[in-house]
Order: sequence, then structure tokens, then C-alpha cells
Amino acid sequence: MAIFLPVFLVGAPIGYFTWSKVFNEADYQAAKICHGTITSSEEKSTSELLREYYPPRSGFASTVGTIGSFGILARTMFGKNTRHRLFFARAPVGADIRWVTIKMAGELLLRCGAIVYGAAAGGAFAGRLAVARQPLPVTSSNSK
Repeated sequence: MAIFLPVFLVGAPIGYFTWSKVFNEADYQAAKICHGTITSSEEKSTSELLREYYPPRSGFASTVGTIGSFGILARTMFGKNTRHRLFFARAPVGADIRWVTIKMAGELLLRCGAIVYGAAAGGAFAGRLAVARQPLPVTSSNSK
């Protein structure tokens, strides 16, 4: 319980918001590649630019791309030898167990981050590529 509460109360919101930020940024970059860069005279966030100037991405393709990327990255990042070394192997004889634990936890965190945020980017690109051939919506610009 002492580990669950901080991870759930602090880690889950941080993980969600960083995942959504990675997804939106990857979606914006994919939209620029597929449809070209939009020049705007006012400063807007990537979410506003996506909503106003680009066609909506495919939710189904985004979901399939996220799940597929997650599976591929998980198999790549956690190969057989890596799984054994991180989860089942004993610490080397004479090693400081604290240092070994910190190194393993850091590696595990980096590998999991690469999988989760790579899956977010993969889903964003898949969703954007599914609508790449749709024309840009016509927007009226208020120029005075």
C-alpha cells in the first residue's frame, strides 16, 4: 500500500498527461508532414491548430496503431535475455545490492517509457496517416 498510493496518485496523472502530450505533438508533426505547415498570425497551441486547420484523425487507426506499436516495442525492448536479466537473474557476487537495484529500476523505467511513449507516437502517426488524403477544411480568416 505504501508503494501503490504514490504511484497511483502521483504517477498515473503524470503518465497520462505526458502520454497525451506526446500523442498530440506526434499527431501535429504527422499532420504537418501529410498536409503541410499552416502559417498562422496568432500564437496557438498544437491542440488548437489540429482542431482548426487539419482534418480529424481516425480514432480506429490510432487505436490499432497504438496497440500494434505497443506490442512491437514491448517485444523489441524486452527480449528474452533482457527479461531474464531484469526479472530473474541474481545479482553478481560481491555487488552492492542497492546500487544494482537502482540500476535495474532505472533501466526498467527507461524501457517502459520507450514502450509507452513510442506507442503514443505510433498511434498518432497511424491515425493521421489514415486521413492523409482528405483535403484540408476551408477556414475563414478574419483579417482586418
